[in-house]
Amino acid sequence: MKKMEREALLAALARVIAPSGCETAAAQYLLEKLAGIYDETWTDGAGNLIFKISSGENCGKGRLMLAAHMDECGFMIKNIDTDGRARIAVLGNLDTRTLSGRRISMTSGVRGVVCAKPIHAQSGDERAKPTPADKLYIEFGFGNREEAETLVHVGDYGAFEPKFTPLADGFYAGKALGGRSMCALLCELAERIRKTDKSHLAADEIFLVFSVKREIARAQFAVETAAFTIRPDCAILLDAAPAADFGDVPEAACGAALGSGVVIAPADAGTIYDRELFARAVDVAKAHGVQHQYPTSAALPGGEGKTVHKAASGVRTLSLGIPTRNLHSGAEIIQISDYEAALSLTGALVMQP
Repeated sequence: MKKMEREALLAALARVIAPSGCETAAAQYLLEKLAGIYDETWTDGAGNLIFKISSGENCGKGRLMLAAHMDECGFMIKNIDTDGRARIAVLGNLDTRTLSGRRISMTSGVRGVVCAKPIHAQSGDERAKPTPADKLYIEFGFGNREEAETLVHVGDYGAFEPKFTPLADGFYAGKALGGRSMCALLCELAERIRKTDKSHLAADEIFLVFSVKREIARAQFAVETAAFTIRPDCAILLDAAPAADFGDVPEAACGAALGSGVVIAPADAGTIYDRELFARAVDVAKAHGVQHQYPTSAALPGGEGKTVHKAASGVRTLSLGIPTRNLHSGAEIIQISDYEAALSLTGALVMQP
């Protein structure tokens, strides 16, 4: 894919408003983007969007699942005050200290601004602590509840304003860019699979899963239902890898570094990944000259692997990631060379010469 086409794909996915629990817009975009590439598609009971691509043969290679989540952190209206302001529930692990003043867009297209008590009106104790989510509200500009309820309602969803900004030297900033870049990767991979000799595929059946509700998960992930239905022999899970590669953060705590390639994780706080798949990913990366790195801490937040590897009778699982700064903010930052490294490695694992 050419640079401009790839940039357009990343921008389009970053701009989709699809917070956890309301991923319809992302699913619709992906259905249109992958039209004509898959053999079968469906949405499971949890909301995961699944595409099946078959090699047309039964060579005993089994089933391979590749998954990336299409949801994002966001907001849900839980109450509308008499003055027309909306109280919100925060969806996902957002830093409430950074939310005041943020522009947001509802899935309906209505726009607003997250507000809190002004800092000059806060007490010393209030300034020293993050603003609790129940003290935040959205200002839409309505004069009262009746006026507000003509356009917004309890249970409506929203997310950060859909922005995508090319920066210098291949850096990009955008809403939900870490996770959505992995959705873009699967779109590019599907196009490559369509053009390749199916006998070169690493599995008889390949399933692309765009999962939901990942950002609000705690102990369980919705992608587990897809794994239970598909019952893959192996799974490759793609997601953002937290990067805190700043000058004042010790290397052992930075997680991952932008510009250092795809992140291949041997473990995280949720699971230990399959040793053979991890070793194979490292060997393939070295053989193909793919820049790669390992997370500097095994205590990184547990991803979807902690439930996928336990699905059905068990799934051998591998985790690949793209380093992402400002994770769970309105301006996540990635480096395109890391994206290209992740795409190259995933492609080499899925399509064997």
